Amino acid sequence: MRRQTEHVKQLKAMYALEDGRLQGPPGWEKFPLFWFLLFLSYQCTRRCKFCYSFNQIGDGNPTEMDDDTFSRLLDWIPEVWKVNNVKVNSIGFLGGEPLLRTDRIRKVMDSVYKNTRGMQGYLYTNGDLVDSVNWDDLEDIQWISTNVTDIGIDELARRMDIVRARSNVINQTVVATLDDFNLDRILDLSGFGLENGYRLRYYRDLFRGTDERYHEKLRTQYHRLCDLFEHYIDKGYEVHTTFLLDTLVPSWNHESSPYPCGRRIAKVNPDGTIGPCIRNQKFKTGTIFDPNPLEKIDCGAFHYDFTSPNSPAECKNCAVKTVCQGGCPNDRLLLTGTVSGKSLMCDIHREIIPRLTSLDKLQAGRRLTRSAAVSFPPM
Repeated sequence: MRRQTEHVKQLKAMYALEDGRLQGPPGWEKFPLFWFLLFLSYQCTRRCKFCYSFNQIGDGNPTEMDDDTFSRLLDWIPEVWKVNNVKVNSIGFLGGEPLLRTDRIRKVMDSVYKNTRGMQGYLYTNGDLVDSVNWDDLEDIQWISTNVTDIGIDELARRMDIVRARSNVINQTVVATLDDFNLDRILDLSGFGLENGYRLRYYRDLFRGTDERYHEKLRTQYHRLCDLFEHYIDKGYEVHTTFLLDTLVPSWNHESSPYPCGRRIAKVNPDGTIGPCIRNQKFKTGTIFDPNPLEKIDCGAFHYDFTSPNSPAECKNCAVKTVCQGGCPNDRLLLTGTVSGKSLMCDIHREIIPRLTSLDKLQAGRRLTRSAAVSFPPM
């Protein structure tokens, strides 16, 4: 596999290009503001009880994208890119298990490379197939996130070593859905990730969001996690908090929402339907065969934004509003039946977001100290 692909060169040119398209504020210029989230298949090597795909698709829904729909998708992605006016786009492969059809991943990335100015490519995998996959099909994927499911840390390390050796990834992420098993070992998983230079991303078990015992356990473990992060920052490790807890971006301090939900997410299901949310397979707003794709993508009910009319007044005056942004609308819809109201994680957000923000500041200070020590060595 080529270590420096043509697509990577294209991305570098895209980042440098001043073309008038929408991009993040200073410091966030490479942050993708539009996300293509592709569920090309629901086929998987596992059946995890916390998986939002398997818990929602229901009987009668196609689990594999047919050839006609896939052919339309290859044209639809650049069509949407041309009209979305966003400079940095991200294209992700989810499922199911995307490594079951790497041939289709390659075709999508070839189309992106040929018909756009480039996109950040990433995929989520459980890693079961890393020993047998055709890595040439994945040469234009820059980010790979491995969901640990229920495997041991030694096996996780082995799988991620294979990805590191055989792929072109810039970085890898350890992903865990926090069922009881992973919540109990979250500190061990985090230590493994930090010591090996991996990023971390943890999701709540979506279907236990109103379980008070689970909620309290989350709160306790999140505080222990922040204590651990402070320890590792003091030792000189890099701790990345962006997207660490569900979708939170703790260092975001701009009033505008960083979350594209209901505005700049093109989530495509295997049957060609589209929707505003990565976690909601039932809520659909159109298809890739419909005209006016941006109109179909826009869905006010899913706007993840504290200025939304669905947010209560207390959200608009909250100290952590620029990060929480009123909380996930889909969580409220699935667990309470309405998108209105404050975040279901409100109490935890009020405690944890300030801690994450402080950790970011602590780490920035440590970087400055190390930089000064390098610039002015002792006589």
